[in-house]
Amino acid sequence: NSYTAAEAKRLLAGEGPVRIWREKRGMTQRALAAAAAIPAGYLSEIESGKKPGSVAAYRALAKVLTVPMEDLVGDE
Repeated sequence: NSYTAAEAKRLLAGEGPVRIWREKRGMTQRALAAAAAIPAGYLSEIESGKKPGSVAAYRALAKVLTVPMEDLVGDE
């Protein structure tokens, strides 16, 4: 699991790692939220940085996206 140069630039520009991994896996927000059993609105708020997201939410997202949870949390 690693980022392409374009994805790394998106991260450096401040885009959230959850969105980058979701798009890398070819999933819609709705599909990821359903698979992780979290509300789609909550996922949207995590991706946009409006909410920090709970440990449980990140754990569920990491499992669905098949990445270590640390890859989704970033430098927070």
